[in-house]
Amino acid sequence: MTIAESPAKTCTPSNPVDKQQAINRLMGLAVFGEMVAARTYALMGQLKPEYSALMKKFANMEGQHATWFRDASRNNGIEPDKEFADHELDYLIAQVNDHFAAGDCEALAVVQGFIVESMAIAIYEPYLQVADRYPGTRDVFARALDEERYHVEWMTRYLRLRFFDAEEEFVRLCQRVNVQGIDCIGGTMMKIADYLDSVGLSGADCAGSMMDGYTGLLERVGIPTKEATRNVIGLFMPLIRKYRHGEAIK
Repeated sequence: MTIAESPAKTCTPSNPVDKQQAINRLMGLAVFGEMVAARTYALMGQLKPEYSALMKKFANMEGQHATWFRDASRNNGIEPDKEFADHELDYLIAQVNDHFAAGDCEALAVVQGFIVESMAIAIYEPYLQVADRYPGTRDVFARALDEERYHVEWMTRYLRLRFFDAEEEFVRLCQRVNVQGIDCIGGTMMKIADYLDSVGLSGADCAGSMMDGYTGLLERVGIPTKEATRNVIGLFMPLIRKYRHGEAIK
């Protein structure tokens, strides 16, 4: 059941969420999302030959995450839902393709290094608290989480150096990229909230953690706290409003 089909006055599905479907869809996003991330880093390496070796390393790490998650799913009788993942990721892939075609590596860095990674970290971190429900997943998600943080650390340093003493230019970049990026990734976060709840996580907490994480990354690049917070709230509030009223997202 989609959020758009839920009752307007509540955010609770009219029927209980099927737990098997929920974990299939969540693992589908994890497996195929990591594959999209691998491709994005590879494209960044093409745009920035001086970083091609590092971007290839990042791409290989993301691809390894997908393999880990697929193997762990198989061992737990989970079938990653590719159809669901494709539907959620097609908008992201289109954005990545557009930025690559424009030769805009900085836009790709914001989409992948900040928006996508913020969502991954916001889910992977609390998942460790319930991972023992699915034997073998704790170790692979913990390792993936460490590596996602490593990627974010490099992206933050790259963008901070690229936009050193040019914070206004960086804000304009974020505003341009984020309108689509947050609508895509943030929208997916809203849509999987019930699935997260069904496997023992809090969809609301994950969404809040994503917002906090993204705000912190803006601050680390040099955006003042108030401005970073205002920027992120302005991006997420329309999504939250749609979710609360049962309106279609994306």
